[in-house]
Amino acid sequence: MTVETQHTAAPDDVRPTRAANPLYDPQPDAERPARPGPVPDPDVFTGWVGQTVRDLDPTTEADPVAILVNLLSAGGAIIGPGPFLWIGNDRHPALIWALTVGATAAGRKGAASNTVKRLFKAADPQFVANHMPSGLSSGEGLIEAVRDGDPDPKPGKAAKGGEGVVDKRLWVVESEYGITMARARREGSSLGGVLRQAWNGEDLGVMNREAMRSTAPHIALIGHISPRELRAKMQDSELAGGTYNRFLPVFVHRNLSLPDATGAPEHLVNTLANTWRTVLTDARQVGEVKLTDAAGQLWREEVYPALSGADDDDGPLAEFTARAAPYAKRAAMVYALLDNSDRIQEQHLRASWALIRYARASAAHILGPAAGGTGDPNLDKLAAAVKTAAPGGLTQSEVQVMFKRQNATQRGELTARLCQLPGFAAAQVPNGGRHTTVYLYAPPD
Repeated sequence: MTVETQHTAAPDDVRPTRAANPLYDPQPDAERPARPGPVPDPDVFTGWVGQTVRDLDPTTEADPVAILVNLLSAGGAIIGPGPFLWIGNDRHPALIWALTVGATAAGRKGAASNTVKRLFKAADPQFVANHMPSGLSSGEGLIEAVRDGDPDPKPGKAAKGGEGVVDKRLWVVESEYGITMARARREGSSLGGVLRQAWNGEDLGVMNREAMRSTAPHIALIGHISPRELRAKMQDSELAGGTYNRFLPVFVHRNLSLPDATGAPEHLVNTLANTWRTVLTDARQVGEVKLTDAAGQLWREEVYPALSGADDDDGPLAEFTARAAPYAKRAAMVYALLDNSDRIQEQHLRASWALIRYARASAAHILGPAAGGTGDPNLDKLAAAVKTAAPGGLTQSEVQVMFKRQNATQRGELTARLCQLPGFAAAQVPNGGRHTTVYLYAPPD
């Protein structure tokens, strides 16, 4: 089943207004609480996965975008290792990892994961019963869950890996990901390295006496954490290690107030599950996934330049979102597969692009001003240019050259937002009998 939707060009602003997304619009009875952070672009709710979110939204207080990333992650895990795409010489599986980051009382992180578990329990009960562990404690423990058998057992001794695991698909939901982060930081822990291997779809192994291995595992992961805990536990060495830029950071917040909620009606869950069962079965038959001509043009002309234009940034925000470009293609593949398509179409790439922008906006919101970013690549680019400009500042003409693809109104909105940031200001300076606008930066006291 493919849901046809209309798409417009993705806006530059990664913080769309609430009115831009009906799933976040307050209702006449004010049942939707005020939202303290960014709001995703409506394009993220594209196709069948988006339709599922809309159908389930009235039945749960969970954030729609949290349900979305849980569906993408679990759906990719259930599909398995068959579908893939090439990005350069790297073979990418249909795996989405996300950190849903929200306040302990108001995030409703568990509600989102439980909503998706209930749906997939109806669609694929065998997977839910046997392939959804939790409690990541060590790299060896993760390998154990998807271990190979002993290829050469010694006579009279039990094989180290037993008979091994045949079906190596996992969807791991960690409700206390802060504990996992602490475990990964312990001296001698192999967890961070094994997680990086798993995201890449590589064989897993650690160099120890047991030499346990797992060949061709397929592991997706969702972590729940509060903003305060994430900021407290995340350090530069962890960022540089590359573990956390394998996760999409997704800010979540309670989206509805349902004091008498009883969950989704059984008939709705079963109806959705019937379609999901077909979608997942069909997706398992897919091999290499490629972009359509239209999606390829969008990638080359808009998405890739936008996501790879800040390679020289070295702040925490840039480290956290360093894999934005490859993640956009990987997520687009999962959108396509869950929309019953064996090719990435333009709407799937736009949906993925919007999700990556929301992840970046989430990181900026969660990490705060110390992250060195605003969540908007264009605003970050302009702010960096003003900071490094000559003492006379950056002129309006230079801004026009930097953002020549935008019209005057868009540039005006961008510079207005710049002047709202601490330390930035606009000034009028004489220029041959006329006045020129320049943009200046002075570090705040």
